[in-house]
Parts: sequence; structure tokens; C-alpha cells
Amino acid sequence: MKHCALLTIFGNDRPGIVAQVTKVLFETGCNIADSSMTRLGGEFTIMLIVCFPEGFSSEQLSNKLMPVVNEMALEHHIKDIGYSSDLNPNPTQPERECIISVLGADQPGIVFRVANAIQKTGGNVSDLYTQVIGSPERPIYTMVIETEYSSNIEAIQEELDKLAVELQVEISLRVVQSDPL
Repeated sequence: MKHCALLTIFGNDRPGIVAQVTKVLFETGCNIADSSMTRLGGEFTIMLIVCFPEGFSSEQLSNKLMPVVNEMALEHHIKDIGYSSDLNPNPTQPERECIISVLGADQPGIVFRVANAIQKTGGNVSDLYTQVIGSPERPIYTMVIETEYSSNIEAIQEELDKLAVELQVEISLRVVQSDPL
């Protein structure tokens, strides 16, 4: 059972951030258990669940990262989160996993309204990605949400259909089928 932490690193996007950060993790014997890395505007953001080798600490990792953080003008934060056996806070699998896609005119409140509909119908957002595409004269808002449900899929579909009309956007829901081993 290994000790783990949430490591966040962010700063102006530039080549080499991922390579330099993961080099430090590799050299220190840390294992990446889960990750999300993306560019948001001109910023690059890394969020990792990192499991430490025996006897290694968050403070030691922070010290090892400092040369990269300083050289690349990044900021970082490490939050201890427990042990590898504690990483799955919900050991029971959801009944269904779904992908919800939203496409339409950019407007304030889209993320809130869709996330609120998911929560109201018993769902949990596990991943969310948004991007404005199109042209400055005609921006198009896109959102893809991975959700988990242990309740009635018809209820969320009904809620999303009403919301699509209210927001004048396209919203689709696809149930992800998992194949038995």
C-alpha cells in the first residue's frame, strides 16, 4: 500500500512541461495512478494522482520539482490524499456510464444548467471538457461530459431534452456499454 498525493502544476503553455515534470516523477520512483493534462487558453494544467515509493514524501517531491518549476515559471501544489487502497472512493460500480454532448451558441450558464440537471437526476460528473469553436463572429460552444448513473436514464434524458429547448442547444446522451471480460 503506497502513499499518494494530488499534484497540480500550471503555468504558461510551452514545449517540454510534460516531459520535464514526468522525468522528475520517473527519477524519483513515483507512479502516476491517474492524470489529466490540458491547455486552457494559453495556460497548461497538470493534475496527477501520484503514488510515492516507500519512505518518500510530498515535501521531497516538491523539492525535486523545484528546479523544473523555477526554470519553466510554473506553480505547483501537492495535497496528500491517503494510500493507494483509498483511491477509489466509490468501490461499487455505477449502473450506467454515459456521455453527454452539448453543442450550440455560446452563452453564460450552460455548464451550470447541464451539471445541475445531472445532479438533480442522480448523476455524478466524472469528467467534463468544454471548448468554444467556430469563428469570433459565430462562436459555437461544445461540451462533453462523462457521467455515472445508478438511477433511471430516462429521467436524465427527459431533463436534458427540456434543457436543450430552453437553451436552444443540441444535447445528446449516449449510454456507454461495458463489455464483460
